[in-house]
Amino acid sequence: MRDLHPDVSWCGVLEHHAHRTPDKPIAVHGDRVVTYAGMQAWSADIAGGLAARGVDAGDVVALLSYNNVEFLATIFAANHLGAIAMPINWRLAAPELRFILEHSGARALVCGAELVELADAATQDLDGEIARIRVGDDVVAGWERFADLRANGDPPARMPAGADDLHRLMYTSGTTGRPKGVMLTHANLAWKNFAHVTEFGFTADDVGLACGPLYHVGALDLVTTTMIAAGATTIVHRVFDAQQVVDEIERSRVTCVWTAPAMVRAILDVPGVAERDLSSVQLIIAGGEKMPIPFIERLRSTFPSAWFADAYGLTETVSGDTFLDRDHTIEKLGSVGLPASTSSSTSGTSTVRRCRPASAVKSCCAARRCSRATGATPRRRRRRSRAAGSTPATSAWSTTTATSTSSTA
Repeated sequence: MRDLHPDVSWCGVLEHHAHRTPDKPIAVHGDRVVTYAGMQAWSADIAGGLAARGVDAGDVVALLSYNNVEFLATIFAANHLGAIAMPINWRLAAPELRFILEHSGARALVCGAELVELADAATQDLDGEIARIRVGDDVVAGWERFADLRANGDPPARMPAGADDLHRLMYTSGTTGRPKGVMLTHANLAWKNFAHVTEFGFTADDVGLACGPLYHVGALDLVTTTMIAAGATTIVHRVFDAQQVVDEIERSRVTCVWTAPAMVRAILDVPGVAERDLSSVQLIIAGGEKMPIPFIERLRSTFPSAWFADAYGLTETVSGDTFLDRDHTIEKLGSVGLPASTSSSTSGTSTVRRCRPASAVKSCCAARRCSRATGATPRRRRRRSRAAGSTPATSAWSTTTATSTSSTA
């Protein structure tokens, strides 16, 4: 009988491209270039180092770091073991960070060198054991070096992942209470990547720019994981700097970038930006706030080849559920556009196509990319090393919907 629950681990995407195009860069960060084959070997070795420090299938590996290639390698390494990656907002205060680490039951914390002081404050007298691993060459008391994460002997075999196995845990902002953990499965990510590759026609020739924080689904998923799904290259910036973004686009011929509206404004305010050659950009994804028409018109003249795709999405749906098409950027200003492939949207009064632009309605997004649950504590469940062919207890895409007040097309 044919297996109805195949291995859908995100690591399988890496393996596919590492086999087909081993020398193709998966990520570039400053002078560092990591190929698909290099990332596969590196992340497997890191997985061995994490396993030696007690990380097992179902455990949570926390990530507190500015953007770098170690960030991506850690996510792959965690998934290699069947563990769960958890990027954390580095703008949080120590008590907020501590709550997330305790609530998730994180088994390991990978921390950027610049954020060690914050992590020290958050982990002081923390309940339970947690491996503390620091990115950087210096030796710091109480921390192991990321460079020393190596397997003792051959790297461990990769754990297969079923559709409902957790790929990532992402904590929401907690504006109405404590932050809640959004449980994103491997199927959620796979369907999200499929939808965006289909929507935008990405290929291995694209060059993405991750200039927003990778702890957010905008930079991590609307650009980076989608570029990886297509076998393309992502240029990673440590933090957002508008001048560096403009320089990078012109130098590296970037084709796709995600920016929040404030980032767009900063880019447009770079001195001399109108005279720069930014014609390589084919797609600018933004969302979260409607931009005034004068800004959109400046954006169009500054990026003459770009589709400004105003997006609406949720962390619970791995972002990017609806997009405003190129031809209606100004005419439908205030609209979130139409659903991407594998998503559907309805409002409380009518279908998505019949709602008036800029009208505030209660919308419901139902997608194969919709998270399994929020607020759960993964490590409180029985730890297991389940084979990919086992039957999940619940469907990752048929039982959960996410609601939000928004404007629909």
